[in-house]
Amino acid sequence: MVIHMKYLILHFQKVFPLLLLLHFISCLQTAEAQNYSFSPAIKLGEAINSEAEESMPIISPDGTKIFFVRTFHDKNIGGKYSGQDIWVSIKNEYGDWMPATNDLPELNNNRNNAVIGINNDESALLLTNAYNPINTTVLGVSRSIKISNYWSKPNDINIDGIDSRNSFIGFYMNKNENVLLISMNYKNTQGEEDLFISLKSDNGIWSTPENLGSTINTSGYEISPFLSDDGKLLFFASNGHGGFGDADIFMSRRLYDSWGIWSEPINLGSNINSPAFDAYFFLYDNKDVYFASNRSEGLSDIYKSTVTALESTKESALLSENKFKLTETEINELLGMPTSRNIYFDFGSSVVAPSSIELIDFLANKLQTKRQYHIELIGHTDKEGSEEFNQNLSEDRAEEVAKYFQNYGIDSLRIRTEGVGESQPLIKEGSADEIAKNRRVEIYFVK
Repeated sequence: MVIHMKYLILHFQKVFPLLLLLHFISCLQTAEAQNYSFSPAIKLGEAINSEAEESMPIISPDGTKIFFVRTFHDKNIGGKYSGQDIWVSIKNEYGDWMPATNDLPELNNNRNNAVIGINNDESALLLTNAYNPINTTVLGVSRSIKISNYWSKPNDINIDGIDSRNSFIGFYMNKNENVLLISMNYKNTQGEEDLFISLKSDNGIWSTPENLGSTINTSGYEISPFLSDDGKLLFFASNGHGGFGDADIFMSRRLYDSWGIWSEPINLGSNINSPAFDAYFFLYDNKDVYFASNRSEGLSDIYKSTVTALESTKESALLSENKFKLTETEINELLGMPTSRNIYFDFGSSVVAPSSIELIDFLANKLQTKRQYHIELIGHTDKEGSEEFNQNLSEDRAEEVAKYFQNYGIDSLRIRTEGVGESQPLIKEGSADEIAKNRRVEIYFVK
């Protein structure tokens, strides 16, 4: 039986004080068109994985250590059901991981311990705060410094606004120790757990966590956040963006140097994701990928994959005698990233959904400086209503999106609109949320 980690913990926490720290590339409708590809994931060996549950892998900056969490392990401090421990494995001279140990006296106790980040020179570990004498759930994060070959007793990091009453809470702190990503069910959440961000100011004060918004967060849960070293790519797990089954791992790019504007999340594809639960993504040195999955049935284990080469195909598809529709590869190069190009609408409406406006903003800004490119806007509807109504609605939707681009200064001569009504559904049968994807305008780039 495949066990979902989140709800397995929910079952046990009724009796034991356990914490679940639930921590490029395809478009929203398919898991095939990738500009980065990954090697097939393999499960790490017995030095790392056991009959217990392993999750939250974090690699040290020099690549010689892997910190991770074990839950339900007999050798955890306090025993199998007392909490979760931090374990660490060191890589030997042959590049193999040595048997892991939880011999970290100041870091492990009978509560829920986890590493949530390591600073640039590995002089400090960032941790969940399980060291306060108050016997309660996680109060936030803490910091331990390296003294010789030992780690000091962790000290609290004061961040207002973290909801300590919620036991389903996870963190990731970047190497510069100034960005904290949080997964929690808090005020203004759109579903279960949402992703939030807290930033440290120049004078060392952490901001109140802010919701990352509807592009990232859904009516499902978003968990296990990870930020790339350059601060531009967000990786996270979600069961609210569709995918291969249970939670999948997605990627989104930060736009305009803003922490509030993100590209549409992209599924990492079938070499990373499975029909089971996949989460806790960690990218080391932009090439080695580590994550946790319960695809082998039972409790989760840690898997590894590698990033492979970027696509290099340049072929163009003939659109007309004088114009060519750009391929996915060419569009990714034009935009600088894989990006969804579907604009969505509510039922029976030609008003652009709020979640799609920032995507139009991003695409329009790209077109402003690349005047050799034109766009085609193809409107679609679902099958509710008459064919005539849907044909008119699809045309209205395409025209509405065209107005947005024109408001950004894109000349109408560079825009062609067309409505195809209900004739080209993405989803023929499915849930209401899946059918909603048919209510769209598709954007094509033309040169």
